[in-house]
Amino acid sequence: MADCRGELYRALDASIDACGGKLDDVKVLETARHFDAHHQPKTYVGAPVRFVCCPHPPEGARSCTVAADAIVSSVAGVSIHVNTEESMHVTLFHTSHPNDRRPFSDAIRAHGRFHRPRRCMPPHMKHMSELSDLRALAAAFPQFSLRFHSIVLASSGSIVMLFDDPDDTVDRLRLVAHSVFPALPAYQTKTIVHTTLARVLTPSMPSETLQALRAKCLEVTAQLRHDAFGIALSRLWYVEETHYFSAESGRRTSIALPPPLHGASVGVNDTSQHLRDSGATSG
Repeated sequence: MADCRGELYRALDASIDACGGKLDDVKVLETARHFDAHHQPKTYVGAPVRFVCCPHPPEGARSCTVAADAIVSSVAGVSIHVNTEESMHVTLFHTSHPNDRRPFSDAIRAHGRFHRPRRCMPPHMKHMSELSDLRALAAAFPQFSLRFHSIVLASSGSIVMLFDDPDDTVDRLRLVAHSVFPALPAYQTKTIVHTTLARVLTPSMPSETLQALRAKCLEVTAQLRHDAFGIALSRLWYVEETHYFSAESGRRTSIALPPPLHGASVGVNDTSQHLRDSGATSG
């Protein structure tokens, strides 16, 4: 997976060049329409979008904000929405995606299994809720760390902080999530391990401005690599997002991960067995 991730990261870094040295106007405008005149996220119509992520620890979130501010302040005359320090996170998977919305209610939350009728559940699972399933999943994944890779401005206008995942914990967690939650939306965060720092909302800008933004991304990347920046992730957030691109909107449930293992690695088969023992997988 590391090879695939490296290839994706190189493609993201080169995406502006592949777009003729400019941002992809269509993608930038698609994002911009979800923000109001004050560059704040608009409210979703209907049920909240739901996703699972790992919030940054306070010191990691602070570093993200400092990096974002340094990049954004390097140019003028460009509309850019910067994510708040409190919302900095690494996305794991969606249970209701903006492009694949799923209904939601207190009953669905309580009954769990992503709208699978309770009469269809094995008897030992009928008491479980979505959050119970997620807690069982979390119990199988000890706290883990990610290494900083780079910050890039993609052609979509997203300014993203990319990470390496030395133990493939994120990939394993996403894989197991499909057995715990068998009806996940088709739209998912897959290979990438990232934190979105900011989003450019101005589709067209002078070439000099665009190059200044990219140069600042390189400068901040070099500094964070020199500092050997990384993050230690110790919990999950179950986010019921009410506004576009805003993890701090709506309700958040925090779920602690177990203490890190020392001198041992947990594979997908080991994790799946743990979840079967806990009754959190379907089948």
